[in-house]
Amino acid sequence: MNRRPTVIKNILDQHPDAFVVLSNGLTSREASHFFRQQRCLYMLHAMGESLAVGVGLAKALPRLQVVVIEGDYNALMGLAAWSLMPLSNLRYYVLDNRSSETTGGQSVPRLPFVPAWCSVVQMASGRSDAPNPPPPRDIWHECRAWLVSNRYLQE
Repeated sequence: MNRRPTVIKNILDQHPDAFVVLSNGLTSREASHFFRQQRCLYMLHAMGESLAVGVGLAKALPRLQVVVIEGDYNALMGLAAWSLMPLSNLRYYVLDNRSSETTGGQSVPRLPFVPAWCSVVQMASGRSDAPNPPPPRDIWHECRAWLVSNRYLQE
């Protein structure tokens, strides 16, 4: 079974032109360490909020293709945003290893249901020794530059 970095890379490769929102914890840490890209918004301190941010972007910028990648524990914490789905310009991935490795490896319950618009990716537990992502200001400047250069936002 694949580990988180491999799963994230596969998703990024499937959506090369999309803006990507990644949940806090190891999802953001490993993505920014191994595959840092301007088009990725690394949600450092917003557990359970990645889908809500993705929905906001998809609604505000309807031409923008948005991908949200989050861990199973983040998905459980953000279930309220599921009521805003589906959106035609948003793809949603939940990385399911049944463990909250960022907070000590606690067991995570299964999602209560999985709608058709939700792509659950089973993956192996384990973590890479990845440092924290860059500061939020730097992340936003990179994301904004990508959105401007691709004409989703004006200068």
